[in-house]
Amino acid sequence: MGGYLRTQTSVASGRRSAALLGVLIAAALLMSLPVLVASLSILDSNLLRGAHDWAGGFSAWVSDIARARVVLYVPLLALYVPLLAMVARAREDA
Repeated sequence: MGGYLRTQTSVASGRRSAALLGVLIAAALLMSLPVLVASLSILDSNLLRGAHDWAGGFSAWVSDIARARVVLYVPLLALYVPLLAMVARAREDA
């Protein structure tokens, strides 16, 4: 059993460094994006005016997805409540 755990530990530790590097790169990109937008808007204020129309369309699209997600939750809730009742009964019987 020690060999199996040793193998699993070495596999997990090897993947962890790659995942950590990916998270650090994503965090650096997310932190540098506001600096890029601010510097572009300082250098040329007309450059980002067209982005307002694009952002308005994107926000409408995202709100439609949010509404669709809520519509999907209703049937899942209808399935979840009877399942909870069955689990509660099973615990009472046990």
